[in-house]
Amino acid sequence: MVTRRRFLGTLGASALIVGFDPTTRAWATSTGSRSVQRIPHLDGVLLTDLPTRQADGRDLGRIVRRLPRAVLRPGSVRDVQKMIAFCREHRIPVATRGQGHSTHGQGLTDGLIIENRSLAAIHSVGADSISVDSGVLWREAAHAAAARGLTPPLFTTYVGLSVGGTLSVGGFPAQNELGLQIDHVRELDVVTGDGRLHRCSPDRERDLFEVMLGGLGQCGVITRATIDLVPARGRARNYLLQYPTTDTARVWADLHVLLERRELDGAYILMFAPDGKTVVYQLNGVVFYDDGRAPDDGRLLRGLSAPASSAAVVDSTYLEWVERYDRVIDGWRRQYAWDDLLKPWFDVILPGETAQGYVSEVVPTLTARDFGPPTGIGFVFPQRRSKLTRPFFRIPPGNSEFVYLFDVLTSSPAPGPDPAFAAEMLDRNRRLYDKARALGGTRYPIGSLDFTGDDWRAQYGERWPDLLRRKARYDPGRILTPGPGIFS
Repeated sequence: MVTRRRFLGTLGASALIVGFDPTTRAWATSTGSRSVQRIPHLDGVLLTDLPTRQADGRDLGRIVRRLPRAVLRPGSVRDVQKMIAFCREHRIPVATRGQGHSTHGQGLTDGLIIENRSLAAIHSVGADSISVDSGVLWREAAHAAAARGLTPPLFTTYVGLSVGGTLSVGGFPAQNELGLQIDHVRELDVVTGDGRLHRCSPDRERDLFEVMLGGLGQCGVITRATIDLVPARGRARNYLLQYPTTDTARVWADLHVLLERRELDGAYILMFAPDGKTVVYQLNGVVFYDDGRAPDDGRLLRGLSAPASSAAVVDSTYLEWVERYDRVIDGWRRQYAWDDLLKPWFDVILPGETAQGYVSEVVPTLTARDFGPPTGIGFVFPQRRSKLTRPFFRIPPGNSEFVYLFDVLTSSPAPGPDPAFAAEMLDRNRRLYDKARALGGTRYPIGSLDFTGDDWRAQYGERWPDLLRRKARYDPGRILTPGPGIFS
């Protein structure tokens, strides 16, 4: 949790803003000019020093840069309300920054950045729900719930992400039967584009509640969320089976066996190049259990194309499983300056009718350059269609039982700018996306893809008029989250 003392201690020699000059369209650190409009009194601070702005002017992709003119570190939700109202009056674009883990400028702006990490209180942990500020990390929520023997129902593979950030996008898990993180939200506090604070839920201001979950921050800023909790198991057992990429049909057949039986808590495919040259598939299955009740490996893996004895078995505590990729990424940070690698990620959701065919055609064309080395990986995450309940999270049309998130999480070989590499991979992403869309696919919008207005209208399909209506109602000045370019 970020305390006010710790928060104020980060200010140092930062330049404090006192007003905005609508004539010059610039923030002011003094009131020497008559045209300067004073900012409202804040519990936190508004900053213009170059290091702060530069840090918030790039995201995990390291491809797009947009230098904000100011950064708000709110000391209260009132600060968020006041500054959004001020920015609407003066036509200043606003974006909210969680952990900055989008990869193509989705959370960037040349206006005002609101850092949600300044609001990071865990308000309550009840018998079946947890209420947290939007800046709380999922790993923090997991540990707070675990102290009561509880857990959020599902997690993304990396849990060093803010609650507000993932709820704005969707939050795709490794589990297959539970939907996304946004499907387990009971209530939200949201500041809309007019500076008003709303408490919304399925039964209260449903229009706003729906568009905030997977709605890419177009209608408001999430400041607090109440999320489902369920009883937690103490341990996890992970099963790992490897296949050559020439054997796509076999790994998919085994994946379908596990999905159809519904005996595991999750199953997915990982792609990587362990020798730095040859890409392989790794089928991952996980089952949660309590101490003293170890699962029967032979029964759970029966009927696969390889004997159960050929699977690598990894036992861990439940929380260690939740944080398994955090440890991997922390290692990459130490060894390879992972944060500063270019990450032109590709992410698309495929209908079950065409997913296997698409992956079977695409993966053999990819090389170790697409999957690293040393840090590039890919995933296929199945999710049961009937569990996806939020209308502004766009999934492919169709009647398939499952939809599949297909990720190619490419990293550059070395840190630092590499325009040629970025251009090559952005061209690849466009080519792969066009192929996916022709087969009914939709975009999972954390990746690196140049999207036009026509692309966004196609993405939202029959929901586009409804999105326009809600945007006009909740963000009438169209100042919120310009990065994706949805309404450009």
